[in-house]
Amino acid sequence: MAFKFMSKIRHSFNSRRNARKQMRKPSFERKTSVSPENRSNLNDEIKIESSPEPAKDKQTLTSSNESQVQETAKSPNEHENEPVNTNNQALEESRHDLEVSTEKKSEKKKHELDSRNSEVKKTSTRPDSTIIIIYQDENRHSLSSPQIISGKRGEAINVKFKEFEHFDLIHIDGFTSVFVEPYGSMTLTYRRQSGANIWLFSQDIDDLHMLGKPRFVSGKVDEKYSLTPPNFIGYNLLRAEGPVNGNFNEKQQVVTYYYRDASWKEVDFNVKYLKMQVSQPGYDAPHGNNTYITLAKDTVWQVFETVQLTSGERWHCLGGNLWIQEDYDKVRFVDSLPQYQIEDNSTKPFTIDLNFQAIIDFVPNKKLTLYNRPFGEPIDSIEDGSIVTITEREGGREMQWFKVDDRGWTIRQYLDFDIEHKVSQEKERLSE
Repeated sequence: MAFKFMSKIRHSFNSRRNARKQMRKPSFERKTSVSPENRSNLNDEIKIESSPEPAKDKQTLTSSNESQVQETAKSPNEHENEPVNTNNQALEESRHDLEVSTEKKSEKKKHELDSRNSEVKKTSTRPDSTIIIIYQDENRHSLSSPQIISGKRGEAINVKFKEFEHFDLIHIDGFTSVFVEPYGSMTLTYRRQSGANIWLFSQDIDDLHMLGKPRFVSGKVDEKYSLTPPNFIGYNLLRAEGPVNGNFNEKQQVVTYYYRDASWKEVDFNVKYLKMQVSQPGYDAPHGNNTYITLAKDTVWQVFETVQLTSGERWHCLGGNLWIQEDYDKVRFVDSLPQYQIEDNSTKPFTIDLNFQAIIDFVPNKKLTLYNRPFGEPIDSIEDGSIVTITEREGGREMQWFKVDDRGWTIRQYLDFDIEHKVSQEKERLSE
C-alpha cells in the first residue's frame, strides 16, 4: 500500500517538474505588461474590494475585476505559486486513488468472503456418512453385489433391502436406522427355503410288488441332488422312472426303480394259447410253490407272460400267480381258444349256493373279464386285487366256476380264498 502511494507521489512530482520545464520555454512564456492607467484602476478596484460595501456590489466588482485579471497576464508571483497548486492537486488525486483502491479491495474481500461462505454452505450439505450393505447366505456366499448408501450423520436411513427368490432373511448384523459413523456396514444373512420331498419306490417289474419300504429325500430349493438306487439280493435293476438327477423345487417328485429276479433272463408279453396234454399242477411262480390247482387235460389256457430263465427253462403265466413250466410232453401251443357248444343247463339244479369272500388274483393293474355263465359271453370286468363275495359255484373237480358279487362268472384259478392270510401279509408289509 505504502509503495503504491509513494509511486503515485513520485509520478505526480515528475509531472509537475515537466510542466515547469515547459513553462520556461520562450514559446510558452507569457509576459504581462500593465499600463499606468490599468495599474491605477487595478489599485482602485482593490481598494473598493477592501471597503465595506454591500455584498452585491462587492460581488459585481469582484467578478469584473477577476475577468480583467484573467484577460491580462498573471504576475510572476502567481506563476511561481502554480507548482504548489499542482502539488496539492496531485496529493488530492493520490488520496482519491487510495480511497478508490481501498474501496475496491474491501469489495474484493467481501466477494471472497461471500464465496467462502457459499462454499462452506455447499460443503455442509454433502454426505458425510457411508454404509455398505452385504447380502449373503448361511455359508457366507454372496447373493448379490453390495449395496452402498450415503447420507448426513444424524439423518434417518431410507433403504429397501433386496429380496431373493426361494430365500428367507434370518439375521441382520450391524443394523442401524440412522447414519452415525463416517463408515459402517450391515450384513444380511438369508436361508434357502426347503424344497418338496422326492419319494423313492422300488418294485418288481413283473408282479409290481414292493421290494422295500418307500423312502424320501429332502433338500433346499434349487439345491442339486443325485439319487442312488438301493440294492436287493437276488434282483437286478432294470430301469428308473422319474428325475434321478436334478434340483429340488416346490413340487413333490416321485422316482420308481424297477427290478427283476436275477434268475430271469428274458420276458415276453405276447399272447399265446396252451393246451394241456396231461393234467398237471400250477405253481405260484417259476420254481415256486404248488397252488394245488390242477390244469385239466385238453383244456386251453391263455398265456399272459413268458419268462426264460438263465438256466434256459421257460415258464408261462396263465394269469395272476398261476404258472406252468413249458414241457412239450405236457403242453402244446394252439392258435386260439376253442369254441365250446354249451348246453343250456340253467334248469338243472347242479349249482351250489355260497356266501364267502375272496380276492381277485389276476394280472397286476389289469381287469379280469366276467362272463354271463360258465363258458359264456363277457358281460363285465373287475380290477385285480378286489375283494368280492362268492355267491355260487358250478362245475366239477377239474373245472370250477364261481359267481362273483352276482356280476358274472370266473374260474377258480383267478380267485384267492385265503383272504385272511393276504390281509395279514399286507399289514406286515405296511408295518415294515
